Amino acid sequence: MSGGPVRTALPRTRLGEAPRFDSATGTLSWVDLVAGRLWLAEARPDAAEPLIAPIPLADFGGELGCAVRAGTGEDWLLALDGAVLRWRPGTAPERAAVAAVPEPDPGRARLNDGAVDPLGRLWVGSIGHRRPLEPVARLHLLAPDRPPAVLLDGMLAANGIGWSPDGSLAYVVDTGLRLIHRLRLDGDGVPRPHGEPLPVPQGVPDGLAVDDEGCLWVALWDGAAVVRLAPDGGELGRLEMPCSRPTACAFVGRHLVVTTATVEGEDASGWTYTADVGVSGPAARRAALPALG
Repeated sequence: MSGGPVRTALPRTRLGEAPRFDSATGTLSWVDLVAGRLWLAEARPDAAEPLIAPIPLADFGGELGCAVRAGTGEDWLLALDGAVLRWRPGTAPERAAVAAVPEPDPGRARLNDGAVDPLGRLWVGSIGHRRPLEPVARLHLLAPDRPPAVLLDGMLAANGIGWSPDGSLAYVVDTGLRLIHRLRLDGDGVPRPHGEPLPVPQGVPDGLAVDDEGCLWVALWDGAAVVRLAPDGGELGRLEMPCSRPTACAFVGRHLVVTTATVEGEDASGWTYTADVGVSGPAARRAALPALG
């Protein structure tokens, strides 16, 4: 790594999550989960200051777990409370169309982090509302040509999702159990468990990103760091953060973008940081547009 984290000019969030770099538009999106707000900034992979000109796209008035671009145009898929919504900028947030409702019981669980796999399908996890966490969280798969499917059940908190560079292996965080599940995507595209989950020995794993060398970068909630792990779970290094609760990360070229949560008494918390970590990572994929349900 060529240096520590640098605070960007992006606005402070209550709970920053789900950063996603879209190479087609040269932008980074992220959400303030608690505020229900979707943000967008210009992203420049080759610049010393990679993120500039942030703008709020919309306020959705609920818990916004993640947002991904969909199709070749301006559409988005949003994980809002228990539903996945399809929305296009320029239309009122309350007019977003329901694409699916993977978590229909509002008292049970809400949708959380999500990402798009090599086949254009949206994987989105959930987390229960009660504390302490109960094993009611699930990992959902949304494909445009079939009903939603559950890939993993009985989780405490389904969180960060990423894929190996060849797209054959998926990594899915269970924050509550401090584990990273591995699922193999065979030629038929059906994800199947692959080996034992990887333990995360220190801190609470939250969001993750996979770099172009196949290694995992995992944000450690209450761990004040983002740790780099080998595909077998061995620790290779860590990026120390100036606040206790980094939440998620994504690559913009060789820049690792790290979102954080605001913590009372921590002036460095709630901001978005970047660090040149000496290795690049892929841009986010766009989802295939689903039929509206």
